[in-house]
Amino acid sequence: MAIKGVILCSWGATSSALAKKVTEEAKKQGLDVVVDAGGTGEFKKKAEEYDVALLEPQVRHLKKEIESIASKYNIPVDVVDMQAFAMMDGKKILNQIIELAKKAGKEV
Repeated sequence: MAIKGVILCSWGATSSALAKKVTEEAKKQGLDVVVDAGGTGEFKKKAEEYDVALLEPQVRHLKKEIESIASKYNIPVDVVDMQAFAMMDGKKILNQIIELAKKAGKEV
């Protein structure tokens, strides 16, 4: 079963590069994980499309707001690991997404 995640930032700019790295890492590992990038405002309209949502560190103050939207669809929310974000570490963030998905009962 595919896991569809989203990495959220203010406008979707830095998150698109990060989402691409995570998706490439998933392909490399043969995992069915697709990660989109988006802005926090956009998430409100498209939340039900995702299994997992990650917030970039600079928008972590919006976590409660995003969680209240995500909870309607049983979507776990977390903040991207600071070190992984700084290093643009697709592998580490992919693992974070997989762990979150498992908490929501989704398997890769």
